[in-house]
Amino acid sequence: MAEIIYTLSRHNRDVNGCCFSANSRVLASCSGDKTSRLWDIESGEELPQSPLERHDYQVNSCCFSPFGTILATASSDCKVILWDVNTGECLAVLEGHRGGVRTCSFSPNSQFLISGSADETFCIWDVSTRKLVRCVDKIESTVNACVFTPDGLQVVIGTSNGNLSIFDVHKGNLLKYLGDAHDLGVTACSFSPTFGSADHDYTESQSGICISASDLIPTSDSGSQPINTSGCAPQFLLATAGNDNLVRLWNIFTSSAYSEDCHIDARCVLDGHQGPVLDCKFSANGRILASASNDKTVILWDPLRAVTLHTITGHTRYVTCCAFSPDSRWLATGSGDRTMRVWQITLTERGDLDTNAIILERKDDSQTMPLEKPKKKLLALWTVDEVCSWLETIGLEQYGECFRENAIDGAELSNMTSEMLLNDIKIGPVGHRNKILRSINDIKKEEIDDNIPDEYLCPISREVMTDPVIAADGYSYDRNAIELWLRSGRLTSPMTNAPLRNATLTPNRMLKNIINRHFGQANQPLA
Repeated sequence: MAEIIYTLSRHNRDVNGCCFSANSRVLASCSGDKTSRLWDIESGEELPQSPLERHDYQVNSCCFSPFGTILATASSDCKVILWDVNTGECLAVLEGHRGGVRTCSFSPNSQFLISGSADETFCIWDVSTRKLVRCVDKIESTVNACVFTPDGLQVVIGTSNGNLSIFDVHKGNLLKYLGDAHDLGVTACSFSPTFGSADHDYTESQSGICISASDLIPTSDSGSQPINTSGCAPQFLLATAGNDNLVRLWNIFTSSAYSEDCHIDARCVLDGHQGPVLDCKFSANGRILASASNDKTVILWDPLRAVTLHTITGHTRYVTCCAFSPDSRWLATGSGDRTMRVWQITLTERGDLDTNAIILERKDDSQTMPLEKPKKKLLALWTVDEVCSWLETIGLEQYGECFRENAIDGAELSNMTSEMLLNDIKIGPVGHRNKILRSINDIKKEEIDDNIPDEYLCPISREVMTDPVIAADGYSYDRNAIELWLRSGRLTSPMTNAPLRNATLTPNRMLKNIINRHFGQANQPLA
């Protein structure tokens, strides 16, 4: 279920934020000690370009760009800094706030960055030009949380007085305001990356049983609270955390789909923490929601059924932040005990949390704990010695010394071309060059095949989605597959067999970006 792998303890103040890179290989943390740190998730070691030091006061938030090349950090020094993840170089210092910056978040396409501040404003920045697009004021309270909708067209703002607001990204105008979303203030918010909200009659079906939404919606009051879908399928599922000890789920209807109106409907309340909830994050497949609390625990929830899956303990002070890796293998948590903890998550074949797995907590006071290595090390992580050993396995050990002299490690090998082999490594025979390149391609293909997350596959065709769309049942399908399904006269959900309320298909841009990024990094084009 959840096994602790590392305890990372380089920070000397509270850990305030954490996030994973798009390829799940780098973990970033930020702290009250004015630094941000980068960690190699496979080894648990801090990367050579870390720590990142430029802020004058505590760093409150950090986030990777969805394309994985930039890290943004937000600080009480009123600045947001953009960093090159690979070199640790400061790319830009974004100045415009007059108060401490509490939070920051990238748009799904990495074009924009939003930052929220104690000066009761939020700013939208153009990432490529490093320029301020607009600053929206009159929020009337500290902005503690901000996030783009999955289509990147709106932003949701959560404030210290408990309000939620939706703004248009390009115009900056207020689309919807909800007062007192959390009695004592909103601390965090997160969108499900893959699931739309359920319709009025159906939430999710499993084992052939159709479950009524009203049966799944516990509230803090007695009885159940029905979902108001206003006669149409909702588009997005939002989770918010608050100082009222609660996590709340909301159906977000935007003006870009299903309805001309933009509104927020309460879906359910997740009540389980004994103290303020400081952060919440969805897993990549949307089936798990993690919440971090002042009560020193992290709770893992099933957001569709509104039930607790597991409670993680181990931190000795309040847990300030949490983050899932994009490949869903890891959960990172940060705390006021000045440590980061990395947990290995066990999932079922369906992508749910494996509640039958044995939970272990290793007792170790060392900075890092040994990680169970994967069966095969990724090509990009090979050392020079491992490259030379690989040459022996393909019968070309005579070139080992040339590779060693040129310091060809896995990262270099993965980008090797025939011209480089001829001109730089001095491998003359065409057959030998081709054999090396074929072997490299075979390794890459095997890595891709072994690491395609199930949520990238269309539920109908079981092939990688090239144009994912959200249907009225809230699930994502490849456009060609679901259109063929509908044209055949089948007006039921492929996942649940429940009737589809309508045939509207909304592009799932966030999922498409995630899939393209996954295959782009693997140098494997989508079919």
